[in-house]
Amino acid sequence: MLKVIRESSGHTQEQFAEQLGVDIATVQGWESGRRPLMATSTGMYFALRRALLKLGTRPRLLDQLDSAVEADRFVGFVLGTEIRDLALDDHPLASWVITRPFTDLVAWPFTQTTPSALSGTGRKTARRGPVATAPTLLPDERAHFFDHLKIAAERADTSRVDGLLLRRPAHYVASFDESDDTAGWLTETQRAEERRAGRAGDWTPSWAVIRSGAHTLARIGDREGLQHFIRTRLTDERCELANLNYWAYWLGEVTESQVTDLFMVELSPGSWRGTEILRHLSSKLDSDNPYVDVVAHTLWALIMLRPAALEPGTADDLQRRVARLMDEDGVSAQSRRELEAVAYALRMTDRG
Repeated sequence: MLKVIRESSGHTQEQFAEQLGVDIATVQGWESGRRPLMATSTGMYFALRRALLKLGTRPRLLDQLDSAVEADRFVGFVLGTEIRDLALDDHPLASWVITRPFTDLVAWPFTQTTPSALSGTGRKTARRGPVATAPTLLPDERAHFFDHLKIAAERADTSRVDGLLLRRPAHYVASFDESDDTAGWLTETQRAEERRAGRAGDWTPSWAVIRSGAHTLARIGDREGLQHFIRTRLTDERCELANLNYWAYWLGEVTESQVTDLFMVELSPGSWRGTEILRHLSSKLDSDNPYVDVVAHTLWALIMLRPAALEPGTADDLQRRVARLMDEDGVSAQSRRELEAVAYALRMTDRG
């Protein structure tokens, strides 16, 4: 992340070191990981942030640097903990509801996908020779990382809220491993969670685990699992609100950190506007998107709850995207009905 910041400012490592008042070996150590930035003193880290701000670094990149330090701490915890010594009560994933920036950064070494918050970040410095475009881990480190998460998910105490909180992201982050073995494990774990939770009904912390698992299965190619979740577990007002509250948190409309999944039903929908959710969902209306069915459903639910989120510019673009998607195959019958309702609401907005 520090390397992205340096390159976006157009500085070489030598220039960057001079501006920050450190030697070039320090900058190289930070960027390569040989000298972890999280190992610096608090005073040094804040001095570095102030220097970066003075160099013209955009505030959103500094926010990403903070998330990167947190992600680095988490990866370091996993790699530094033997499975036999795993203490779940102290596990980082059991202490807070992880955010989209954090998750994107943790996934970066495995998916090689640039975090969404870095889209459009220019890299202005010249390069010589092969240069890594993403963080990397050694094969044995990758294997340990995913083994750790699978064991953590399996051992989590599902009778406790923090145990379910641990189980949910451990299952999700484990899906960054694209091996067939992990795909089978993800499917079986989701089935076991659904059996344990029993019949669909009111919201419980287990609902949040099943929701996350359904999204995971869709990402690895099982769209039916997500469609099943929509049909069976997004059927009442409380669960619909929980889904919308989670989207608001995931996309940053809810900025306060959450320590349990209970926020999904305890948070007032008046605490977020919905405009960012609507813009994001609109941009994801694509039949090739593995999450397209939940995108369509959530879009429908959002407009029913918060029609004021339909701003003029957004509404025009959304109308075009909905019409294009309805002309294509690739969405469920339920999604098509919900998109028709969205299209009708958009026409009424135009008339108003």
